[in-house]
Amino acid sequence: MSSRSHAALAICAAAILGAMSVVFASSAAGRGSDEVSEVAAKAMLENPENRTPEKVFEAVSGIASTMASQPYRQARTDMPKPFRDLRYDTYRKLRPAPEQALWRSEQGEFSMLPLPRGGLFTDPVEIYIVDGGEIQALPNPERFVDFTDYPNASAADRRELGVSGWRALGPFRNAEKADEAAVFQGGAYFRAIGRGLAYGVSARALAIGTASRNGEEFPRLTHFWIFKPGPYDTELVAAALLDAPSATGAYLFTIHPGAETTIEVKAVIHPRREITEVGVAAMSSMYLHGPADRVGVDDYRPEVHDSDGLEVMTGSGERIWRPLVNPKYLQVSMFQDTHPRGFGLVQRERKFPAYADLEARYDERTSVWVEPQGDWGKGHVGLVEIPTGTEYNDNIVAFWRPERPWAPGVPQELSYRLTWDAAGPTDSPLAKVVATRTGAHPESGGKRRFVIDYAGAPISAASTPDVWSSAGEITNIHLVDDPADAGAGDGGQNKDAAGGGKRLVFDLDPKGASLIELRAALAADGVQQAETWLFRWTPD
Repeated sequence: MSSRSHAALAICAAAILGAMSVVFASSAAGRGSDEVSEVAAKAMLENPENRTPEKVFEAVSGIASTMASQPYRQARTDMPKPFRDLRYDTYRKLRPAPEQALWRSEQGEFSMLPLPRGGLFTDPVEIYIVDGGEIQALPNPERFVDFTDYPNASAADRRELGVSGWRALGPFRNAEKADEAAVFQGGAYFRAIGRGLAYGVSARALAIGTASRNGEEFPRLTHFWIFKPGPYDTELVAAALLDAPSATGAYLFTIHPGAETTIEVKAVIHPRREITEVGVAAMSSMYLHGPADRVGVDDYRPEVHDSDGLEVMTGSGERIWRPLVNPKYLQVSMFQDTHPRGFGLVQRERKFPAYADLEARYDERTSVWVEPQGDWGKGHVGLVEIPTGTEYNDNIVAFWRPERPWAPGVPQELSYRLTWDAAGPTDSPLAKVVATRTGAHPESGGKRRFVIDYAGAPISAASTPDVWSSAGEITNIHLVDDPADAGAGDGGQNKDAAGGGKRLVFDLDPKGASLIELRAALAADGVQQAETWLFRWTPD
């Protein structure tokens, strides 16, 4: 993922929280970034009632509002000479020093570790620590980096390197050591992890113009105010300032690590101009290949992906599963909805043999689920699938796009909960799609055979399949028992009450169509038995 540059600001935001003013000035260290002066920042907490995360969030929103009335200016990203043009492997040699993490030696669940600039992450980030009534700029950020592999870097070079983001650490997996709970680094990207899982999907505070013909814009989280947690606190809170050519914004992140890690997000976005292609609660993932698209695949691993599907719970309560693909050409799908209840990129296949990768451990990648808070109105859940030939590119993006464009000068308030865990939402009484497979029809002739496996909840023997296509012809539809849950991606843990799952099989004759939308549902006596399966087929 790339980080992008942001404005070098010279703004005075007056009358925020009473007579408070916050001044943005050039960094005295000369890193080419902007810095809130320590004296002005302390004014944010001048009065006791202004010491809460909510009050600081309001202050940051006021700053963002003032910035939105100013022209966007790109930040300088100059790097000290020893750290210029670092590759992935050379950047990794700038190892963060966990023994230096803030609050590591104090009583409490959390510590915080700043991350150095370099490689893809050249944009500067400013970090402030809020401790009771005090707010301090992060002192001597170079002390958080192990420079052993850069002995020729001078003291000045190390000071000028600066910070690109930070990690939230907590002993939620191993009580004897600090583990990562979340990391904020690169543009507006951040990610978290649940107990026993590996990093997978990344969240994005805001996406603008994803897959647009006009090009994509990459907002940045440029400043953080991290609240020092108390000794018995079970959450870590940070406010942040966002900047982009089209918008500014204030964010409040509340991190709850555990078996499932949640991040409560509250935001106020201030558009600089009309935004028609916004992506709210956006997330990025990787999908290279799986059982539905193995034509031309030369890989010892059966599947390679961080997520295998988009799951949606609509405002009406319908459950939808859309398997991901690595398309030949860019694909954009928009699912219309009103007041969505949730959506996310989910890794359902959890069996190690499905991936056979001891290093990447795709079977342990986390899923991410978005739960909107409040009324999100009409809009679309968007899914972008980008062709890729490598597993090192995030080529999948999902987001919510409001129906109405955002107008300049009209703040947009948003709240939602992000959950990082293994399963995605588990409160559905419906059977889930656990595998989608397709291949040439045994008699060929250009036909395709589709096989969909269901598990996790009972499916009535009276269920009738309803399979629909936008083009071509569907034939040979039949639903059969899968007594061993052979298709389930959970090792049989989600067998239904009858002892197994179901398999839906049908054939598709494209009849020359270049794109076909497919839909399958199971119902008995008018009652939905399984989530709705959607798929977009294109010729290989």
